[in-house]
Amino acid sequence: MTTLDWIFMVMLVLAILSGLFFILFLFLSIGTKRKINQISKQKPKNKKKRKKLYFKNKKLIKQQKKQRNLTLLFLLLVGLFAGSGLYARYYQSTNLTTDDSDSIVQGYYLLRDFDGELERAGQGADNQTKIEGNLRYLSSAMSSFGTKRASTVNTEEGQLALNRFYDAIKELGTNAVNNYTKFYNNPQLVEEYRKDIENAKKYEKKVLELYKVNESALQKQK
Repeated sequence: MTTLDWIFMVMLVLAILSGLFFILFLFLSIGTKRKINQISKQKPKNKKKRKKLYFKNKKLIKQQKKQRNLTLLFLLLVGLFAGSGLYARYYQSTNLTTDDSDSIVQGYYLLRDFDGELERAGQGADNQTKIEGNLRYLSSAMSSFGTKRASTVNTEEGQLALNRFYDAIKELGTNAVNNYTKFYNNPQLVEEYRKDIENAKKYEKKVLELYKVNESALQKQK
């Protein structure tokens, strides 16, 4: 369980306990009110009894006031704890886990590094062995995205967007692993793969927009 899961569970338990105390003091307050009403109806002729009832009534009124205040307090606590728990669950569902956040950053840089190496390979630039080595490494890294799955704490929409992004990178890497030696001086093949990169970036864009990831910050870090 994540920290937010624990917070949600703790807030839920506290809200339930506060609700039970709210019900308890509500019934106590109602019971005390009835006793006050019963005393008010009594009209003893004996002065000593009237005095006794007066002080008893005064004590009950003070007791009811305390019970009423506690009732309101626990009602407020129910709202506070329930609201905090629901916010924790909402925050959890609309914000990335550490693993998903790291995967997005990794995928973002892999796509762009792979695109850059493809461009150099298609132009026949630099050393062929070096470029092919880089392409093999990047292809293998991308194909490993097949093991990545979005955290289930995300919303269904978030899970779908993330998994499509991961799958697009995995498919691109898996195909490239078998062809990394064919890109050098082959602009036609390079162009085909760059189209696949643009397709993966569409899924990436959906994820960045959904989770409000600052792409400018990613570009600066790169």
